[in-house]
Amino acid sequence: MDEIAATQLARRVEEHRQAIAERVASRLLRAFPELAHTLRLEENYSPVERMAEVAVRPLSDLIRAMLLFDALEIAETELRWARGVLPRWGVSYEHTTAMIRWYFEELSRLPLASEERAVAGEIERHLLSLMVRLYRTAESSSRTVPV
Repeated sequence: MDEIAATQLARRVEEHRQAIAERVASRLLRAFPELAHTLRLEENYSPVERMAEVAVRPLSDLIRAMLLFDALEIAETELRWARGVLPRWGVSYEHTTAMIRWYFEELSRLPLASEERAVAGEIERHLLSLMVRLYRTAESSSRTVPV
């Protein structure tokens, strides 16, 4: 990973963290309305704010850590945990991969340098391939995970 581009991209991720989180959260709730039932809503939060808080901002923090520490392997621990816990709350492979794809779509709308775009693509591909691997490993042999 290009260290300079990764550092610049980490800075952009932090600068646009809130806006990206809200847009991705809104899109998730429109596409998967069932996710609203998984949120523990507090009276001061809208569903979009809560989804941004509990799902998209942590993804943003994970991506930023991967960039700053030049460590793609950080994601495995987090996604392995998510794979073990989130399905109990109705959060599926499709929900999580959609969030990852849409996060990077939003990120790509920023005026990024070509090196930053390359790093973002590398991180996105890594996260999505990790999701496939974690879900395939956990799935029974009778069920397959879409690629």
